[in-house]
Amino acid sequence: MIDVRFPTALQIMLSLALAEAEGVAQLSSSQLADGVGANPSFVRKLLLPLADAGLVHSTFGRGGGTRLGRLANLITLRDIYRAAMGEKSLWTPREVPHQCLVSSNVESFFVKLSAEADDAVMRALEHRTLADSLAELRVMHAAQ
Repeated sequence: MIDVRFPTALQIMLSLALAEAEGVAQLSSSQLADGVGANPSFVRKLLLPLADAGLVHSTFGRGGGTRLGRLANLITLRDIYRAAMGEKSLWTPREVPHQCLVSSNVESFFVKLSAEADDAVMRALEHRTLADSLAELRVMHAAQ
Protein backbone atom coordinates (compact mmCIF):
# COMPACT_ATOMS: atom_id res chain seq x y z
CA MET A 1 0.00 0.00 0.00
CA ILE A 2 1.37 3.40 -0.95
CA ASP A 3 1.68 5.91 1.89
CA VAL A 4 0.52 9.34 0.70
CA ARG A 5 1.20 11.31 3.88
CA PHE A 6 4.46 12.91 2.73
CA PRO A 7 3.37 13.94 -0.80
CA THR A 8 0.12 15.30 0.62
CA ALA A 9 1.88 17.14 3.46
CA LEU A 10 4.35 18.57 0.94
CA GLN A 11 1.54 19.79 -1.29
CA ILE A 12 -0.19 21.36 1.73
CA MET A 13 3.02 23.13 2.73
CA LEU A 14 3.64 24.35 -0.83
CA SER A 15 0.07 25.65 -0.98
CA LEU A 16 0.60 27.54 2.28
CA ALA A 17 3.89 28.97 1.00
CA LEU A 18 2.20 30.12 -2.21
CA ALA A 19 -0.68 31.65 -0.26
CA GLU A 20 1.77 33.53 1.95
CA ALA A 21 3.76 34.75 -1.07
CA GLU A 22 0.52 36.02 -2.62
CA GLY A 23 -0.54 37.84 0.55
CA VAL A 24 -3.18 35.36 1.70
CA ALA A 25 -2.98 35.22 5.49
CA GLN A 26 -4.24 31.66 5.96
CA LEU A 27 -6.08 28.81 4.29
CA SER A 28 -8.87 26.71 5.78
CA SER A 29 -8.61 22.94 5.93
CA SER A 30 -11.41 22.80 3.36
CA GLN A 31 -9.44 25.04 0.98
CA LEU A 32 -6.34 22.90 1.51
CA ALA A 33 -8.34 19.70 1.00
CA ASP A 34 -9.78 21.03 -2.27
CA GLY A 35 -6.29 21.97 -3.44
CA VAL A 36 -4.77 18.57 -2.71
CA GLY A 37 -7.82 16.54 -3.74
CA ALA A 38 -8.22 14.97 -0.31
CA ASN A 39 -10.79 14.67 2.43
CA PRO A 40 -10.74 17.64 4.88
CA SER A 41 -10.48 15.25 7.84
CA PHE A 42 -7.33 13.66 6.32
CA VAL A 43 -5.87 17.15 5.84
CA ARG A 44 -6.65 18.07 9.46
CA LYS A 45 -4.95 14.84 10.63
CA LEU A 46 -1.85 15.77 8.61
CA LEU A 47 -1.85 19.30 10.00
CA LEU A 48 -1.48 18.02 13.58
CA PRO A 49 2.09 16.66 13.27
CA LEU A 50 3.04 19.63 11.07
CA ALA A 51 1.82 21.95 13.85
CA ASP A 52 3.57 19.87 16.53
CA ALA A 53 6.81 20.33 14.57
CA GLY A 54 6.23 24.10 14.37
CA LEU A 55 5.89 24.02 10.58
CA VAL A 56 2.35 25.40 10.57
CA HIS A 57 0.20 27.44 12.90
CA SER A 58 -3.53 26.73 12.95
CA THR A 59 -6.41 28.58 14.53
CA PHE A 60 -9.75 26.88 14.95
CA GLY A 61 -13.33 27.99 14.75
CA ARG A 62 -15.08 30.49 12.55
CA GLY A 63 -12.52 32.49 10.60
CA GLY A 64 -9.77 30.02 11.55
CA GLY A 65 -7.20 28.61 9.22
CA THR A 66 -3.62 27.52 8.77
CA ARG A 67 -0.48 29.41 7.85
CA LEU A 68 3.22 28.59 7.80
CA GLY A 69 4.80 28.39 11.23
CA ARG A 70 8.08 29.88 10.02
CA LEU A 71 9.53 31.33 6.84
CA ALA A 72 9.45 29.06 3.79
CA ASN A 73 13.22 29.39 3.35
CA LEU A 74 13.70 27.96 6.85
CA ILE A 75 11.60 24.83 6.26
CA THR A 76 13.34 21.92 4.56
CA LEU A 77 11.60 19.07 2.81
CA ARG A 78 13.24 16.85 5.42
CA ASP A 79 11.40 18.80 8.13
CA ILE A 80 8.12 18.12 6.35
CA TYR A 81 8.95 14.45 5.78
CA ARG A 82 9.89 13.87 9.42
CA ALA A 83 6.77 15.64 10.67
CA ALA A 84 4.46 13.68 8.37
CA MET A 85 6.18 10.30 8.61
CA GLY A 86 7.96 10.31 11.96
CA GLU A 87 10.97 8.05 12.21
CA LYS A 88 9.37 5.37 10.02
CA SER A 89 11.81 3.76 7.62
CA LEU A 90 11.08 3.84 3.91
CA TRP A 91 11.03 0.06 3.78
CA THR A 92 10.26 -2.67 6.29
CA PRO A 93 11.98 -6.04 6.07
CA ARG A 94 9.98 -9.25 5.76
CA GLU A 95 10.34 -11.92 8.36
CA VAL A 96 10.99 -15.28 6.74
CA PRO A 97 11.87 -18.73 8.08
CA HIS A 98 15.63 -19.33 8.12
CA GLN A 99 16.16 -22.19 5.70
CA CYS A 100 19.20 -21.28 3.60
CA LEU A 101 21.94 -18.69 3.09
CA VAL A 102 19.47 -16.17 1.67
CA SER A 103 16.60 -16.60 4.10
CA SER A 104 18.98 -16.69 7.08
CA ASN A 105 20.58 -13.36 6.16
CA VAL A 106 18.13 -11.41 4.02
CA GLU A 107 16.46 -9.60 6.93
CA SER A 108 19.69 -8.07 8.29
CA PHE A 109 20.86 -7.37 4.72
CA PHE A 110 17.60 -5.58 3.98
CA VAL A 111 17.76 -3.56 7.22
CA LYS A 112 21.21 -2.30 6.19
CA LEU A 113 20.05 -1.56 2.64
CA SER A 114 16.98 0.28 3.97
CA ALA A 115 19.11 2.39 6.32
CA GLU A 116 21.33 3.41 3.38
CA ALA A 117 18.27 4.35 1.31
CA ASP A 118 16.79 6.33 4.23
CA ASP A 119 20.07 8.25 4.62
CA ALA A 120 20.19 9.07 0.90
CA VAL A 121 16.60 10.32 0.90
CA MET A 122 17.13 12.45 4.01
CA ARG A 123 20.30 13.99 2.50
CA ALA A 124 18.35 14.90 -0.65
CA LEU A 125 15.46 16.40 1.33
CA GLU A 126 17.58 18.37 3.82
CA HIS A 127 19.09 20.53 1.08
CA ARG A 128 15.79 21.65 -0.43
CA THR A 129 13.69 24.28 1.25
CA LEU A 130 10.02 24.97 0.82
CA ALA A 131 10.94 28.30 -0.79
CA ASP A 132 13.32 26.57 -3.25
CA SER A 133 10.62 24.07 -4.13
CA LEU A 134 8.00 26.76 -4.72
CA ALA A 135 10.46 28.62 -6.99
CA GLU A 136 11.07 25.40 -8.91
CA LEU A 137 7.32 24.91 -9.37
CA ARG A 138 7.03 28.46 -10.68
CA VAL A 139 9.76 27.80 -13.27
CA MET A 140 8.04 24.56 -14.30
CA HIS A 141 4.71 26.36 -14.62
CA ALA A 142 6.21 29.19 -16.68
CA ALA A 143 7.76 26.68 -19.06
CA GLN A 144 4.36 25.09 -19.83
